[in-house]
Amino acid sequence: MFGQLLEEVSSLDSKLFRSFRAFLFSPGLLAYEHWRGARKPYLKPVTLFLIVNVIYFLVSPITDFALPLNNQAIQPYGAWVTKVIDGYVASSGESFDQVAARYDALTQVVAKSIVIVSVPFLVPFVWICSPFRRFYLLDHTVFALHHYAFVLIWPVAASGIGYSLHALGLEAFLPGWTNAALLFLPLYAYGVVGVKRAYGGGWIGALLKGIVLFVGVAVSHFIYRLIQFWVVWWQVT
Repeated sequence: MFGQLLEEVSSLDSKLFRSFRAFLFSPGLLAYEHWRGARKPYLKPVTLFLIVNVIYFLVSPITDFALPLNNQAIQPYGAWVTKVIDGYVASSGESFDQVAARYDALTQVVAKSIVIVSVPFLVPFVWICSPFRRFYLLDHTVFALHHYAFVLIWPVAASGIGYSLHALGLEAFLPGWTNAALLFLPLYAYGVVGVKRAYGGGWIGALLKGIVLFVGVAVSHFIYRLIQFWVVWWQVT
């Protein structure tokens, strides 16, 4: 049994490596294979998502999914939660820093546990890209799981590229928008290629659908942040 496990993990043709190869370098392929019924050779979509989830929170230096309390005010829902925070500070007698210390310690744990709640809010945007009857809710959910997994994993790669540019002294020669382009353009391109491969259609349509997916990720991400705030806030207060 140990030998079989070692072979499965180390083999370049194992489910793990086969799935991640398709996930990283062939956007939309896993969703397409799932739709046509070729599911056995690959990891289950939720399994792959959870593995990526763990990688993100162990490796990525970007804390975009675990915002500290002092960053809540600048979110789209900031005016609402600021009133809640100020009201609690005024009534409890605690300082903002005391509340923030408890909040920031817990938000790291909660963020690792509930990031998957972002996926259902992305599904409607995936459906908008291909509202055809031959694709079911499950198909759109699988695509959303893989797409959001890339949203998690790409910042890890982008931060590594950014660190390499800094170490080589090239960062000073690049324009100020380089980091933003390095982070966001591949996310858009992944969506464009993925939606074309998974759902078919032409490139012009795929470019437009890529914008829909990009907006969908932003919307679902801010909804996730709001949910995360309330989950953490209820526990620390």
